Amino acid sequence: MLHLKSKKLLKNCSLAITKNRSKVLNFFLKEDKPIDIKIINSKFKDIDRVTLFRILSIFEKNKLIHSIILDNGRKLFALCNHECRVNDNHNHKHIHFVCDKCDEVKCLDVDNFPKLKVPNYTFNEISINVNGVCSNCN
Repeated sequence: MLHLKSKKLLKNCSLAITKNRSKVLNFFLKEDKPIDIKIINSKFKDIDRVTLFRILSIFEKNKLIHSIILDNGRKLFALCNHECRVNDNHNHKHIHFVCDKCDEVKCLDVDNFPKLKVPNYTFNEISINVNGVCSNCN
């Protein structure tokens, strides 16, 4: 099932369907949460680092995934939703929530995502990181 979904996503982005791309995309689909770059590196030891980073870069450029950089410098990647691939800006209308207890990171949709306007400035992307306690740790 995941294999077919990853093939379809790669095809919809006009990307060649390779064994390594499918393997990495299947991992994102299976996890369905933001994944730390260290975990991604350790999961794919059979793919050399340059190839893996090239795959992540291509996925990000084609709006399949987005990167999250937390306040502590930790870098994660998460699957994008369909809306990200439809518009040209690759904007995300969600917050990145970090649980202070379990350290889990989630992309959470919010009802009123802020729209910022400042004279003489153009914003391409807004990234909001929020800390608190998740529903599992409450």
